[in-house]
Amino acid sequence: MGKVLGDVLGLAAGVAISPLPIIAIILILATPRGRLNGVLFTVGWILGLSALGAVMLAIASPRGASAHNHPTTWVGALKFALGLFLLLFGARQWQGAQRIHRKPSCRSG
Repeated sequence: MGKVLGDVLGLAAGVAISPLPIIAIILILATPRGRLNGVLFTVGWILGLSALGAVMLAIASPRGASAHNHPTTWVGALKFALGLFLLLFGARQWQGAQRIHRKPSCRSG
């Protein structure tokens, strides 16, 4: 368990200093009830990341995930399924953005 936490610590630091939540906090603080909204956003952000981390640690626990220092078949299948889902989701988002940015041609005759 300690090795898993050590491996994830670098990723956790990257998420903690990511620019998106920092920008969100700055924007939230500029609202009329900024102090309260900022505190609530921060608490929600921390609780959300903690819940996600707990779920991922439960799913990726060393028990049953490896056999003889090699990942089992379901670990590879899960990674493949998640990658395929993200690829399809990204392609759908890309197509939606292309439809929005496509300008109709103006022909004057």
